[in-house]
Amino acid sequence: MKRHRLLFFLPLLLLAAACGKKDAAKEVVPERIIPVSTAQISMERLTVPIQIPGVISASNEARPSFKTGGIINHILVEEGDYVKKGQLLATLNLTEINATVMQANEGVLKASRDLQRAKNLYADSVATLEQVQNATTGLTIAEQSLQMAKFNQSYSEIRSPISGKVVKKIMNEGEVVGPGSPVFYILSEAKQDWVIKSGLADRDWARLRIGDRAEVHLDAYPDRPMTAKVSQLADVGNPLSGTFDAEFTIVGAVPRLAVGLVASITVFPKEAAEHAVIPVDALIESSGSKATVFVLKSDNTVEKRAVTVGYLYQNKAVITAGLENATLVITTGAPYLEEGSKVKVIQ
Repeated sequence: MKRHRLLFFLPLLLLAAACGKKDAAKEVVPERIIPVSTAQISMERLTVPIQIPGVISASNEARPSFKTGGIINHILVEEGDYVKKGQLLATLNLTEINATVMQANEGVLKASRDLQRAKNLYADSVATLEQVQNATTGLTIAEQSLQMAKFNQSYSEIRSPISGKVVKKIMNEGEVVGPGSPVFYILSEAKQDWVIKSGLADRDWARLRIGDRAEVHLDAYPDRPMTAKVSQLADVGNPLSGTFDAEFTIVGAVPRLAVGLVASITVFPKEAAEHAVIPVDALIESSGSKATVFVLKSDNTVEKRAVTVGYLYQNKAVITAGLENATLVITTGAPYLEEGSKVKVIQ
């Protein structure tokens, strides 16, 4: 009986011993430490170009509209037409507007009769002075209403506020238009009126000054870069985009342009600023101005940082953002790391 019991428990003892060996094997696995080389992050005072997108626009443009609403009676110009300042562009149907003027005019006549009647009655001691004063006020109000109606009647047409080209006809004859709704988009085509509009991050806005030089590239003219200069910098941020608006004026010869062409702008600020400089070998997963680096922490682990590259020079990379509160970056061995990897620094 004892022999049978021993045969029964023997496999269990062997299994337990095997599990114990596996647990022991797990306990003795050494922590993986990756040998790396590091480089000091240096701070240098440099003039780093700013690269931003922009859109071709015009500093002198107009979107004329009617002051009063109504039905458009006549459109006198078409898209592509050149117009002169003060030229008649469109008129409203005056049926309703003229009726308003006639109604206001009749109101003046009635108020005038009421005032004369009150004066006559006052002279006969039938009406009071207050009634005469009220009639006088009524006439004044009626005259002002007539003045407003005639004013709106005179603005029931659109005249061009500038000389230029009608690039967009927004509404057509017979359509109902509201007060202040644009009917045309007119663009001045004087060469000096072409500008490039862009939005700047706050740190870039702080570095720019009026007159700073810029180089402009258009997809429409890939082999014809243009020179520009900073002409305007907004004093307040744009609440919609969260950026600060800037305008660039094109200097020199200007090719045939159109509103809405996309531009790539490289601005060269005159004012230098301190930027982090690291070896190019520290950059991994780079794409354009975006890249990733590993920085060394005090416990010999690494932290993955997304950085913005200003530009490259002499096997160095100028970093404009992403290396705050860091002193060392990983160079050799960086491609084998991941967030939190344990490292050993070798030089």
